[in-house]
Amino acid sequence: MSGFLDNTAAASGQQWHTGRDERAASTGERVEHVDDPPEGAGRLVPFPARRDDDAPLPVVGFPELNPAALQGTAGEIVRAVAPTTEAHPAALLAILLATFGAWLGPGPHLLRGNAPHPGRVWPLITGRSSDGAKGTAQAVIDRIFREVTVGSDCPLRQVRGLSSGEGLIELVADEKDEDTGELIPRTDRRLLVVEEEYGQVLIQFQRSGNTLSTTLRQAWDGKTLQSVTRSNPMTATEPSITLIGHVTPRELRERMTSAEVFGGGVNRMLIIASRRARLLPEGGNLPHDLVGEIADQLADRIRKLSRLAEVPFTPAAREAWVPIYEDLSRPRPDGPVAALLARSRPMVLRIALVYALIDGSTAVDAEHLHAARALWAYAEASIHWLYGQLDDQEQVEALLEWLAAAGEAGRSKSDVTNLYAKKNKKAADHAFNMLAALIRDGLVVQDTTSTGRGRPGTRFKLRAHPQAYGKNGETE
Repeated sequence: MSGFLDNTAAASGQQWHTGRDERAASTGERVEHVDDPPEGAGRLVPFPARRDDDAPLPVVGFPELNPAALQGTAGEIVRAVAPTTEAHPAALLAILLATFGAWLGPGPHLLRGNAPHPGRVWPLITGRSSDGAKGTAQAVIDRIFREVTVGSDCPLRQVRGLSSGEGLIELVADEKDEDTGELIPRTDRRLLVVEEEYGQVLIQFQRSGNTLSTTLRQAWDGKTLQSVTRSNPMTATEPSITLIGHVTPRELRERMTSAEVFGGGVNRMLIIASRRARLLPEGGNLPHDLVGEIADQLADRIRKLSRLAEVPFTPAAREAWVPIYEDLSRPRPDGPVAALLARSRPMVLRIALVYALIDGSTAVDAEHLHAARALWAYAEASIHWLYGQLDDQEQVEALLEWLAAAGEAGRSKSDVTNLYAKKNKKAADHAFNMLAALIRDGLVVQDTTSTGRGRPGTRFKLRAHPQAYGKNGETE
């Protein structure tokens, strides 16, 4: 790749906060998932069955992005822009890959199981309103591709706002031939939809008669879309639609119906946890020369590769795919997490294809598959993290006040069960779950220091000095 990376702080080894929760690591043990995922998957376990022992609580930490995901050109771009923005690198990476794949359209594809798999990746960036930096990541990638658009003979259409299946079909519907009156497919059937209020989309899914959910599922598969309920029926022949969504964890959990979880409406999305990576009160803008250099390279790749058809695996990729395929195919316990991970194999294929194409490669190699598997591992960890969030702020504040009243002495596990929860098992379970998330977020510490009498016990204390951002913008 050209020298734009070398001209940034990233080239000199500057690092950013990629999601490893040092606060949780210092107060909670590293735990393992029952499915034993591969390295980089954010190894987690369910809450311990016993609450009456003195073991520390396992903490569901924020996902950690495996460096293997920052492979090749995509990784170099993320490393180059990361020091200039507060956006999380995983969000930048996912939006970059999705947008580049949308520009290329349906031409370049892998063929697996007699079905084409184009570079159509649909990220769902998930982060809290206060510090998720979802829009920040989107703005960075949008700025780069606006520069790509300037010199393009065939720019990608980008729209915002989804309300109905019919409205989406209309955007890519076949056009009427002025001479014959016949409907013919559009010459350019690419469309990028950026939905920064994806919670509203989930609400539309639940409305009686709304066909948006069904239409999106078909669009992800690249099928011909039809609207037959209107007085003027429409057809969109095999459009190439890419969707990028932004949502808060609470919205996603509360508005995902069982039908969407288990019926495939949400598991076509690449769920990516996002949060602010650094504070840049006097910066946050990409240098113009950096934008131009990245855009020129991406535009060149798009011009050269958009006319590709089937993209092969190299021999090394075929060998690497076997253990990845077996790993992705392993059985999982029934439940929402398993349902959200059900499309892991086609997702990894699509991601690997985009990694290859953004590298300028006309074949998928082993390194592209490993990078795709690393990004998918981050998505797996994001889903586990999603189910470990806190919702009821009033209960959280009540628990924090109760801990604060204990001062330096803190509260023991038995205190939580007997005093706070008043020996109510359900209330105790909820309190321990809240404590685990508060430990993860650095508001509470769990101390296992021995008092010299018997085995050490676990005590929970309010953190005296919440973790702050350093002068260089990194968390300390």
